[in-house]
Amino acid sequence: MAPYNIFIECDFAELWRYNIAIQGEITLHGERRSYLQHYNEVAPVGSNLTAPPEGYVPQRYIELGGEEGDALHLIIYVLPNTLPQSRIMSETPDFELHVTISHGDEVVYNRRHMISQWSGENIVIELA
Repeated sequence: MAPYNIFIECDFAELWRYNIAIQGEITLHGERRSYLQHYNEVAPVGSNLTAPPEGYVPQRYIELGGEEGDALHLIIYVLPNTLPQSRIMSETPDFELHVTISHGDEVVYNRRHMISQWSGENIVIELA
């Protein structure tokens, strides 16, 4: 068995308008081996920020490692804490969040997800 490793990248300049929460589990033969959890809260939902909060350090790259297993169940929540500055839909295109998952030395998931600036996204990944 090999460990799972999760890599999330985003170069969206206004990523500060989003909180990112990750939850999941790694299982082996149907039994939980480890629980994965990561929460990056930039600001409470509904903050209505006009700029990144003071002291904000862009976290454009997240890496999580896990134990060995044969299945991964993962949910990535991209939650807006502030709406886009423009209220014109054509001026607020979706942005890209790149998720790569390796199992040992093999990349088993490599996908670019499009995230709505208005609603965010819940990304569900199940690998067995």
